[in-house]
Amino acid sequence: MIANSLRVRLTILGLFSIVVILAIAAFGLSLLFERHVTRRVTAELDAYVRQLAADVSISSDGSLVLTQEPTDPRFAQPYGGIYWQIESEASKPLRSRSLWDFLIDLPRDELQPGALHQHLLNGPSGSTLIVSERSISVVSPRNTPIRIAAGVDAREITRAVHAFMGDATIALLGLAGVLGAVSWLQVAIGLRPLAALRSAVASVRAGTCRQLDLASPSEIMPLVNEVNSLLTDRAAAIETAQKRAADLAHGLKTPLTVLATDAERLRAKGETEIADELEDLAADMSRHIQYELSRARIGASASTGNRSVVRAAVERLVRTLGRTPNGMRLAWQVDVPEALTVFVRDDDLLELLGTILENAAKWAKATVKISASSGTVATVMIEDDGQGVPEAELSSLGGRGVRLDETSEGSGLGLSIAGEIAQKYTGKLQFQRSPLGGLKVVITLPASP
Repeated sequence: MIANSLRVRLTILGLFSIVVILAIAAFGLSLLFERHVTRRVTAELDAYVRQLAADVSISSDGSLVLTQEPTDPRFAQPYGGIYWQIESEASKPLRSRSLWDFLIDLPRDELQPGALHQHLLNGPSGSTLIVSERSISVVSPRNTPIRIAAGVDAREITRAVHAFMGDATIALLGLAGVLGAVSWLQVAIGLRPLAALRSAVASVRAGTCRQLDLASPSEIMPLVNEVNSLLTDRAAAIETAQKRAADLAHGLKTPLTVLATDAERLRAKGETEIADELEDLAADMSRHIQYELSRARIGASASTGNRSVVRAAVERLVRTLGRTPNGMRLAWQVDVPEALTVFVRDDDLLELLGTILENAAKWAKATVKISASSGTVATVMIEDDGQGVPEAELSSLGGRGVRLDETSEGSGLGLSIAGEIAQKYTGKLQFQRSPLGGLKVVITLPASP
């Protein structure tokens, strides 16, 4: 289920993109910072070289003399990570205390006076030095060239880059969290039109509206228009089917009447067996036609449900059934909240409750009880104090044409039609034993707020 979720897929793709982009950004920042630090170090080394060049001279005996050493305390610390060295062909080289007993092996390349060269050379303790070297000529009787070099341990740059990336990683992780949350929010907002579309489709299915009526983005509107076209075609097809069913019923009415008349004539002639068969055949055909007409009407009306008040429907049916021979002898107990409403058309609700109440009045001895409760769904319970139905046969109730008592009148289609009405509105019927002794029918229907 999660793998098929569009929200999850888009979120994973967004997070993957963020991780890849930030990883590339981290690599790029590392390179840029390393280049920046290297330029700064090179500029610092060049400054040291210029300072040394300003303070170096050659004595009368030809030896090198440095009047003032650079003030950076690292030059005074053995293997302090930064070094300088001055040498000439006619004199013993000078070097910083940080070099201790190590002498930088400067390459023997030809240097133009004042030109700056960069080298990667071996340093003390197996280190690698970034060295800036400059050649100058000091005015003297010999006009001696002097090579001045300053270097720094390359590991200093590496440590600086690592420290920077440690801080940058924390910042990038925080940025990744923010971008991840923004990506999730973007996906949630982007999918809202689909949620609205689902809600609109649910409203159509519940019967509260006939078409999808919502303002969607241009990417969703073609789908909305196609669904509305489909709903229009479906409504037209249902209307056509209803008309054809009505025409069929009207066309069969006359032949059925003729069959009934012929049965009476045969009975008058004494051919009662054939007359009974014709009457049964005509009655079966009539029941099936009525059943199919009810199914066709239910299929059409369930898609356009409205709010119906349950108590008003129950009281109307009780008044009607109370005038019938079966109803006049019964006590009708009604305990239904006045505010209880359901998403069912009035005529469907009357047919559903009427079928079950008529069945209860037929079998009850003295009492029929109607009660109801509401929550996420509306529940209506109809009970009688008749002889009831054995537990083993409760599951078969509501089946098409099921009659547990073949001696009584009826087609066995009433409860079946009632069940189909409930199912069309996403409801259901349940059959139980009643504490009153008879049958208890529990009707579940979608509640209307």
